Amino acid sequence: MAYADLREYMHQLEAQGQLTRIQAQVDWNLELGAIMRRANDLRQPALLFENIKGYSPDYPVLANLTGATKPNPYGRLCIALDLPVDTPPLKIIDELVQRFSAPIKPVRVKTGPCKENIFHGDDVDLLKFPVPHLRELDGGRYMGTWHTDINRDPDSGWVNWGMYRHMLIDRQTLAWMANPGQHGPGIYYQKYEARGEKMPIAVVIGTDPACALASISLVTPYINEVEIAGGLRKKPVELIQCETSDLEVPATAEIVLEGEVLPDDRQPEGPFGEYTGYCSSDRSPRNVIHIKCITHRNQPVLTVSSPGKPLDDSTYVYALFGSAALSMELKKLGLPFKSICLSSSMMAVIVSTSETYPGYVHTLSSAIWGTKTGVYRPVIVVVGEDVDVTNMDEVMWALTTRVHPVRDIHVKKRAPSHAIFPFISPEERKNLTGAAVCYDATFPFEWKENKPKVVDFQHAWPEEIQRLVMKRWSEYGFKG
Repeated sequence: MAYADLREYMHQLEAQGQLTRIQAQVDWNLELGAIMRRANDLRQPALLFENIKGYSPDYPVLANLTGATKPNPYGRLCIALDLPVDTPPLKIIDELVQRFSAPIKPVRVKTGPCKENIFHGDDVDLLKFPVPHLRELDGGRYMGTWHTDINRDPDSGWVNWGMYRHMLIDRQTLAWMANPGQHGPGIYYQKYEARGEKMPIAVVIGTDPACALASISLVTPYINEVEIAGGLRKKPVELIQCETSDLEVPATAEIVLEGEVLPDDRQPEGPFGEYTGYCSSDRSPRNVIHIKCITHRNQPVLTVSSPGKPLDDSTYVYALFGSAALSMELKKLGLPFKSICLSSSMMAVIVSTSETYPGYVHTLSSAIWGTKTGVYRPVIVVVGEDVDVTNMDEVMWALTTRVHPVRDIHVKKRAPSHAIFPFISPEERKNLTGAAVCYDATFPFEWKENKPKVVDFQHAWPEEIQRLVMKRWSEYGFKG
């Protein structure tokens, strides 16, 4: 089922007991963010704040859209993708790969709900929205935490959808944390700022879930994420042209901010609590978006996310999408592996494989670091095919029993880094350099038949005994 817009998704969440309406007055300054985190930690439903202090009830805030659920943490994501709520993570990744592989082109429309209200010039006022100051550690109020940034490569015409954080500076200005290795920022630095030109950009808030999820898909360059969104929803996305540029945005979006990024224009941004689970990026001069026009629906819903210590309300979902994108890239390269998954912190890639030749782990890790998804993953853990990459108990077991402290730890120096990484030094944070490591938690190829034998139900008893025990399980008095 394709959700027509965010509101249809909200109705489905409510129908399945996955939406809580908060009618008590809540302060946008810290209180809202604290409620989000506490609800996330307790695996509570998504939150619709309908009474924000100092704001009209016509400006609600929707939080924890894809937050973890009980008993399956991925239940709310399953609702967003129209999958059974008990679908396990590896099957979700497989489904994502299938949908990524079947993109659907968008359709253009002339009118849409996002144009119900249009504001230009002095009427542009970002402060009309109840933008939250999520945490005391944050450098300000953040309007861009669950949204879609849209910009275009002026040479190829490729349109990129991404999700990059935005701090509110004033009524007409947003800061933009734009890391050069990411697609949207890369277009700006390499094609616009390098030529001394301003870049049009649209910040789209409150779309149907497929559009936001496509924005974090981490697919390769020159793939239009709007087509990925179409594949995710199995129906074309309806696009409508902006008022101030030729960029196109989802017609059913709640809020559209049309702006431009000027060359060499910087203002202080940050810090901000991130998916690493730390607030580690300093307050630094960063790019700025000047908002020229705002369009929005009647009673627009502002969507927000509050990343932090895993499991937070969104980034473990981001990890599944990155896993699917990385799986596709490795398969295109013809590199054999069984399964792959990013950790909930997004800092590590765990991949299971058999060592097809001596040193294969180096080929595999180098390939991962060379992909769009892998370039900012400082840790790679390679495990055997018997290890479930989504089960951290099994991954830790392999790490602590198969990694030789000298032979199997491979460090990559002066690797590309990100300012939000908590372990890098102040100098590395400034230069965006760091290091990466691959842990080879497989037994060496040369050992072949002499590898240590795994002791578990599957490997330590003959198959006939396993079948006998399984057949008589209930007879023994067990119910599960």
